[in-house]
Amino acid sequence: METLLNKISDSGLDPSSVTGEEALIFWDHVRQHIATTSQEKAQCLIISSEFRFELKQYQISTDDLKEALTLLSLPEDAELILEVRNSLADKLIENGDYHGALNQYISASTIAVDSGHIDDYVIAVLGMGNLCDAYGDHNRALRYYQKIDSIDHAISSRSLRLRYKLYMLACFIELNRTTAATDLIKECEELSILVSDKVLAGQILLYQSKLYRQTKHLDLAMQCLGRVQYSVGNSHSAWLSNAIRLELAACLSEQGKTHLANWVLETTYSRIKRYASPILSLKLANSLASICEQKGDYQSALSHQKRAYRIESDLMKKVPIGELGASQLRRLSRFELQLKLILSEQENKELKETTESQKHTVAQLQQDVFTDPLTSLHNRRWLDVKLKDLLLHDVPFSLMVVDIDHFKSINDELSHLVGDKAIVNVSHELSSYFKFRGASCVRFGGEEFLVILERSTLEQSEMHAENYRERIFNFGWQDILGERGLTVSIGITLHREGENTQRTFYRADKALYRAKANGRNQVCTE
Repeated sequence: METLLNKISDSGLDPSSVTGEEALIFWDHVRQHIATTSQEKAQCLIISSEFRFELKQYQISTDDLKEALTLLSLPEDAELILEVRNSLADKLIENGDYHGALNQYISASTIAVDSGHIDDYVIAVLGMGNLCDAYGDHNRALRYYQKIDSIDHAISSRSLRLRYKLYMLACFIELNRTTAATDLIKECEELSILVSDKVLAGQILLYQSKLYRQTKHLDLAMQCLGRVQYSVGNSHSAWLSNAIRLELAACLSEQGKTHLANWVLETTYSRIKRYASPILSLKLANSLASICEQKGDYQSALSHQKRAYRIESDLMKKVPIGELGASQLRRLSRFELQLKLILSEQENKELKETTESQKHTVAQLQQDVFTDPLTSLHNRRWLDVKLKDLLLHDVPFSLMVVDIDHFKSINDELSHLVGDKAIVNVSHELSSYFKFRGASCVRFGGEEFLVILERSTLEQSEMHAENYRERIFNFGWQDILGERGLTVSIGITLHREGENTQRTFYRADKALYRAKANGRNQVCTE
């Protein structure tokens, strides 16, 4: 894509200056006269598809994506093909073509496994589970979501990991599996701290409200709904807004406030109609039928019940639930061994890549290649080499993840310049403390740091982490931050023999978001 953008720039054109119909003309011109490779032409069609979708040209939007697929080939374009197929599946679902969406998910899952793209495989499996959910078969949907359990640690996107857990949580709630839902919602709350997505955080509160309502804690359920915050402007926030209204009506109804519940549902009707979600429309119709029945308005209740039946019948006709049965689940089961092989190969690759010739190359590289320019700590490029070396020589180590608490508010309130000064001082204290303790300090990104303690026990690592945490807490921040202080949260784990570093980092990361969830300024181990 960068090559194509450079060609566009060299032609004196600016893609950021056009929107709407003008953008369609612009990208068609680029495809016809500037793009030279099949991949570049496909990228033009992908971008055009997004603009067409915004202009509600739904059929042409999907046609553009299908044409883009004809220009791409495996294995060299696997990543872009997966992106297109998953985008196409989303658009087909919006158009009510559930069978077409399933075909895209099936194809994407196969390509993802063959090319080793774990996240794209997860997206495809979640899509299949969502189709089962749309049909109303939550048990079957759960079986699809649970296919991801064994590769949970290998999902690189925290946001995607949270989405998958939320889908499972929704199934547990629908199936009244309260204990499983209560356990999972805690994990979702911890993970959401590191994801910073208001819609996903809002979903957690929505599901917490449903759990409270199931256990008859209606006041707590209402309080949860009142705490939801999200930004408007996309289909996900529209879905959340309407789902909250439906849950609010359910709470009011169970409190005996049927007139208020009915008012909430009536005002929701036009919103859901505009959003055009059949699943929410079905829930709304059933809710209205129930409220009208409670009020004794049986004629209206019957009318809403008939509408619910029509929506449900339409979904049952359109969702190809027969193709999502045992044979499809068995197909995914056959992938499990291949997925294990992919994860194993990733680990072996870490070991094999550290050859003598690469060691010689590493020795010749300039110091700045492996050094973070702001803090002078090691950077992620150095970290990759270091971890491979530790694995190659079977050196036991513990991994410590350090994250500055509430760092975004420092940038927002005091400026990014002050934020940089805070990072520099935190990193300086990190390198000073661990300098003579057989440790390596890395700036992992932003306000997050890693410490590798070689041949250290978990207890020793926890002691050092606690000493460093207290050192930061007592540091003289007045000259830099004025009245406010600064703290860090730390997650620690031990590398286990035979596992890859991705799994080790996953556990340390999990310990970190538990430290955040428990109130920050503390150390947690996993």
